[in-house]
Amino acid sequence: MCRVFGCVAAEPVSIRHELLAAENPLIRQSEEHDSGWGMAVYERAGGGQPQLVRFPEAAHADGEFIRATELRGRIFNVHVRRATMGELALENTHPFRLGNYTLGHNGTIVRYPLLLEPEMRRPEGDTDSEALFNRLMHDFDPAAPVESLRAAMRTAVECSPFSGLNVLFSDGDRLFAYRLGLFELHWLARPRQLLVASERVTDEPGWHSVQQDVLLTLDPNDLEEPHAERLLGDELVSRAQIQKVDLAPHLRGAERGQAAAERARAAAASG
Repeated sequence: MCRVFGCVAAEPVSIRHELLAAENPLIRQSEEHDSGWGMAVYERAGGGQPQLVRFPEAAHADGEFIRATELRGRIFNVHVRRATMGELALENTHPFRLGNYTLGHNGTIVRYPLLLEPEMRRPEGDTDSEALFNRLMHDFDPAAPVESLRAAMRTAVECSPFSGLNVLFSDGDRLFAYRLGLFELHWLARPRQLLVASERVTDEPGWHSVQQDVLLTLDPNDLEEPHAERLLGDELVSRAQIQKVDLAPHLRGAERGQAAAERARAAAASG
């Protein structure tokens, strides 16, 4: 499992406080989620490409994380990784980017090779999360992002057991946050900002828990609250094979990376 954090704002802002100095900042969360970190920063909303910084080292031990907190933007897609599938390597570090699209994932899709068909883009790394991103982008319709997310998540539920399908996805205009599985997701409205996170990062009142199978759309031009809707529906969710995947939670650092690499090789061999 991993941790995700997102922010959209009316004008370019800093999230240095949430990353470093809040009551439960991402840098503290990275002590347990120590398999790498990444951040996509969209300086402006409107479909432009983000600045992407990613490192396969733990954020709390990486000076680049401190420097990255100086970046300002209107949309942020941030991830700290706790590897369960794939080695500790740059190509396995979230968020993944294709053009102006980025995705970070919290959870593990056990039979992830089944997400991809022969004609689809091959992952650069060996994570289930990148395979999910490639599946989404293969059929992505910029005019219908929610329908595209629905199709990708339906495929994931139908093809494999999973621990979580929690994702933050941005097209450069908005940030989409989805929850399905074992892990939590929360959102907070501030004046001229919306936040979404795996864990409440501050002790501000007003954090809301996202329910299962709910997709939030966080729009930097409409900041009163996220738009919320069901994505898959009760019938498909009832068939989802949600299970615990991280069977060695005590592992850290290189040992965790080795175990995650072995899991990925086993998944690839089984097809």
